[in-house]
Amino acid sequence: MPSSSRLDTRGVAAFVAIAYGFSWLCVLGFVLGFGTEPEKSPGAFKAIAALSMFGPTVATLLVSRWVSPLPSLKRDTGLGLGQHRWRFFLLAWLGTPVVVLGALLLSALFYPQAMDLAGLSSVRALIEQLPPAAVEKLGKLAEPRVFLALQVVQGVLLGPLLNVPFIFGEEWGWRGYLLPRLLPLGQWRALVLSGVIWGLWHAPLILLGYNYPQHPVLGILLFTVVCVLLGILLGWMRLATGGIWSSVIAHGSLNAVGPVVMLLGHAGSPPDTALVGITGWPGWLLLAALVGVLVLTRQLPVRPPDETRDMPGDAHASGT
Repeated sequence: MPSSSRLDTRGVAAFVAIAYGFSWLCVLGFVLGFGTEPEKSPGAFKAIAALSMFGPTVATLLVSRWVSPLPSLKRDTGLGLGQHRWRFFLLAWLGTPVVVLGALLLSALFYPQAMDLAGLSSVRALIEQLPPAAVEKLGKLAEPRVFLALQVVQGVLLGPLLNVPFIFGEEWGWRGYLLPRLLPLGQWRALVLSGVIWGLWHAPLILLGYNYPQHPVLGILLFTVVCVLLGILLGWMRLATGGIWSSVIAHGSLNAVGPVVMLLGHAGSPPDTALVGITGWPGWLLLAALVGVLVLTRQLPVRPPDETRDMPGDAHASGT
């Protein structure tokens, strides 16, 4: 964490410019090369989306090396284990799916008509697209409810590990570099502002139908709200542990389990992700409740581990 009480405006501005520039140019290349509809080139779209995730890492490397050098890249960007404890890793790995599934439960309560939980028609349609040999090999696992459960279990257990290389591309930048650099503004302002920057960074992909296919323009605002709430929770992990690894695991788990919502809609009519799932407003309620729990239990704002309680006027601890 930075010890200076002065905001490094030059470093922060350069980081944001490079992170946005790299990632947005990747998406622009997709638009110019393949057209504006990801459905026409899904493989290319996924590859470009994955490449764009490394914009924050590219920015971290360039800024910390040539624009505003850091005393210790490993320490100051959270690459070490820091104060990580097993409970943070377990919370990130297993707690995140609980939150995602909780958001699905809330969504089903508010919008039962938007989800086909009884018939699982989307799951059936997915199974029908598999080669007959694959279905035969799956046997009883091809039964829709079993197949859905298998997807969830795989996402929970393997998703965080499989997603680590790509999620690291984001988290090393957003939580590793940017969040600590914004702390001179106060902890709450830093958490919220970094979340806003993170959310708006997704704008080109959302305009192409990512996350909110029914709301490509409004989705930018909607996802920014999601990123602010998620950013507070991931930022709490970063500040409480001094490292990025629990936030990497949580983010990876979220990306692995979150898409399950698309399997719960009606076949041929995907659910409106502004209304259901972790990206919908029921998800906002759950994320906001978790932030509230951290505040009520005095885990937010996070007090630096080397700070004593009788030190007055600390911006990081007070969030002012």
